Formats: sequence, C-alpha cells, structure tokens
Amino acid sequence: MSKDQFVIACVESAENAAIVLPWARHFAECLNHKGLMMLHVSKDDADDSWLKALDVPYVSMRGSWSTAIEGIPTAFNGILAVTAVNTAARRSSLTHPKTLLHEFKNCKTAYLAVGGHFPAGKAVWPQASLLTMTHRREGKETLVWASYLARFLGSHITIAHPDYRDADLRMRWRNNMRFVDKMFVPFGINYTNATAFGTDLKNLEALQPDLLIARTTDARERDLFDLLLPLPEYRLLSHPSHTPILFLNPRDDLYILCD
Repeated sequence: MSKDQFVIACVESAENAAIVLPWARHFAECLNHKGLMMLHVSKDDADDSWLKALDVPYVSMRGSWSTAIEGIPTAFNGILAVTAVNTAARRSSLTHPKTLLHEFKNCKTAYLAVGGHFPAGKAVWPQASLLTMTHRREGKETLVWASYLARFLGSHITIAHPDYRDADLRMRWRNNMRFVDKMFVPFGINYTNATAFGTDLKNLEALQPDLLIARTTDARERDLFDLLLPLPEYRLLSHPSHTPILFLNPRDDLYILCD
C-alpha cells in the first residue's frame, strides 16, 4: 500500500540512524501507519552507501540541513521529523543542541528530539505526555499533537499550569482550558490537570513525563533581557534526564495529520 504522509528520520551516519530509526518507526506505525523515510544531508560528496544497507526509503542531499528541513512537508510529504540530540556532539553536528535548534528554526512540522535509544519492550510509549498551559495565547497545533499522542499512541496527557492568584490571568487560563475541552471531549480524551510551574523546564523536572510537548520561543516575543539568556528550548535539550521533546515552532500554517 502506498503512503501519502511520512515520518522523516533525520540521520547523519549509520550509528546515528541506529538511534533515530526505532523512534521514527514507532511513530510511523502508531500514527495510523504512516510511511517512514530517512533524510540525509551533507556539505560534500561524502560516502552515503550505508543508507541503502538500512533498507528504508531515503533521500540523500548535498546542501544545508535547514533548507532540507524547511521542505519536509512539501517536498517529502512529512508530518513529523525525528532527530537525535547529543550535548557532547561537535558543534557542526545536527545533534548538537544549538545546531539542532538553528537548523530546525523554520521547520513547519513537529519535530521530535531524542537523547537515547528507544525504550524497547514497552507496549505503550509514551505512557505519559506533558504540556504546559498558561494564560498566554496557546498554539492549536500543540493540542492537536497532544490529541494524536492520546488517540494513536495511547498516551495519558497531563496539562500543567501555574497556580494563578491574579483573577485576570486565571480567567485567561480558564478560557484556554475551555478550548482544550473543545479539542479533547469529542475524541473522549481524558487528561490530568497539574498545578505546577509556569515553565516547561520546571514542569519537566517536577512531573518527569515520558515525553514533553513544547513550543519554541517566538522571536517576536523576546526582549533585550531574554537575548542575554539561553533559549528555554536549549535548556530542555540539555537537561540530564534526556526526556524526548516534541517541539512545535510558532506558525500560522499547520502541517498535521489528516486522520
């Protein structure tokens, strides 16, 4: 049966592919049996014969990762990209946290960053997924992907939020939660509300999920003080727990599943 949508495994080497492919294959199978494809990019004519030996459809390109990644939804019909992250990697490697964030900054699909091997032997993964809901305007695609994790992968969703004392902020948060219910109730999705902190990093440390859904920073919302600090998503990728992070960039156009 031909596939019209794909999970894209972004791979640099055979060793790197051994980490990335099991994650990508798991999501491709669980997300209503999507196709699986490898994407390899190099700046020169490096030997890529190892790709054929993996017996997975692939595209090998010469150029920049950022250009290839930006074309994932249109050129490759991709709905999710999967990449490894390694804080000890050389700066030129896609897996280095700073390089990863730079190359994926214009990614139009969700992208999953994984820090280790897939947890083999688990009937359901992720068993627990986490997202943070604050009073700010939240992206619809974050909730769409949370619903996919619940519907297709059997994950239980926890929605963390700050303990609001300000009445206006609490009202805005409640409006966001009403939207959550509009998204989840038609599919019979149950979720847990957790009063925790206002940041993904603190919620990750407090609640220790299998997977965290996180929106990357909107450059338009950063002020001068923010520019002096590491991006929140860099701190997530560098966290010693190596929790897989499903990132979504702020966008007006969405590339999501059709099921």
